[in-house]
Amino acid sequence: MLAEAHRKAAEDIERTIVPLQSQAQAARVVIEGAWGAAFHWIAFGCETKHHQPQNAHARLGRFLRSFGESTVADWWETLDNLRQGGWYGGESDSARVREAVALLADIHS
Repeated sequence: MLAEAHRKAAEDIERTIVPLQSQAQAARVVIEGAWGAAFHWIAFGCETKHHQPQNAHARLGRFLRSFGESTVADWWETLDNLRQGGWYGGESDSARVREAVALLADIHS
């Protein structure tokens, strides 16, 4: 994907999860959506700031740290752990939704 396609994907996902945040049964989907949008924002940033495409989430924290982006790497890894707990571990409640959305906002900025 090119940078602009990542930006559009991130924006689309963000717009989709906003109305779902207050629905308890949608917690898993909101956390997963926040993770997906964050990935696209990171990919957008990697291309526009560092001119390095990144189209896979595996070892993304290490990739970000190689560019001195340790704060973003930490946010990403925290969000990735929330995603795994929410999607696979049944750890999806309103507090985790708020944390995932806050991390997405940090990454987006």
